[in-house]
Amino acid sequence: MRSDPRIGLSVSLAVAAAALLWLAARGLAADTIWNALGYASHAITLLSIFLLLAGLAVALLFHRFWRVRSDLLSGRNVIARWTADRDAFEAFAGVAEARDRAEKRGALMLMFFFITVIFGGFALFNPEVALPMLTMAALLALLLTGAYFMGNRIRRRQLEPASGEIIVGTEGLLVNDVLHVWGVFLAWLSDVELEPGTNPVLTITYAFLARYGPQYVTVMLPVPPGGIGVAEEVERRLRERLHRPRRRASKRVDKAGGTGLAIRSHEPAHPKGGPAPRD
Repeated sequence: MRSDPRIGLSVSLAVAAAALLWLAARGLAADTIWNALGYASHAITLLSIFLLLAGLAVALLFHRFWRVRSDLLSGRNVIARWTADRDAFEAFAGVAEARDRAEKRGALMLMFFFITVIFGGFALFNPEVALPMLTMAALLALLLTGAYFMGNRIRRRQLEPASGEIIVGTEGLLVNDVLHVWGVFLAWLSDVELEPGTNPVLTITYAFLARYGPQYVTVMLPVPPGGIGVAEEVERRLRERLHRPRRRASKRVDKAGGTGLAIRSHEPAHPKGGPAPRD
C-alpha cells in the first residue's frame, strides 16, 4: 500500500455513515419510504446493513494500517531502518522484478493448464456444451491475463525509486514508501530469509486469510554495502517471532521509542561490518 491508510479509513467510514443514515431514515419514515419504493426498500435496508458492518470492519483494518505506519515512521516497534541510494535501489529493482515476473508467469501458465483441462474435458465429454464451455474458458483466461499485466504494472510502480528508505518493524515494514502489515487480524508473519552474496537480499513473507485460504505476500529488501550485520539481526529478531504466540508477540514494544538498528547505503553500520548497537 503506497497511499495513506487514512484515505481508506475516511472512505470506509463515509460508506458506513451513509448506510447508518438510511437505516435511521427507514426507522423514522418507514411508511413514506414504503409508499415511495415498496419492496425495494427492504433490499436497500439489507444492503445498508451489510455496508454498515463491512464499512466498520474495513475502517478498523485501515485504522490498524495507519497505526502501524505511524509507529514505523516515529520509530516505535522498529527493529532496523536503512536507506538504499537510487543506483542501489534501481539495481535491486531489476532483480526483484525479474524474480516476481518469473513466479507470476509460472502461476499463470499453471492456471491456463487447469482451465484447458477442466473446460476442455467438459467440451470433449459433452459436445453440446462445447461452445459455452470454451467461451467461459476464453473469458477466464482473458481475465487472468489482464490481472497478470495489471499486477506487473503495479509492481513496476512500487519498484520505482522514491525515498529508498526501508523500515522493518515488529508488525510491518515500509519499503520505498510502500506499506506492508502482518500485525493485523487474520494476518501473520510467515518466513524471513537473508540471501548473502554480492547483492544480498532480505526476503520477508507474510500471509493473510482470504476467501479461498491463506494468501502469501513476499517482500524483497535490498541490503546495502556494510549492512549485512543489520540484516542478520533483522532476520534473527523476526525468526524469534515466528515461534512465539501472536498475542504475546504483539505486546513487545520498543520502550525507549528508538529506531532500533540503523544504517545508510553509503557507509557501514559498524566498523567491523556487524550490527550497530541498539538504542
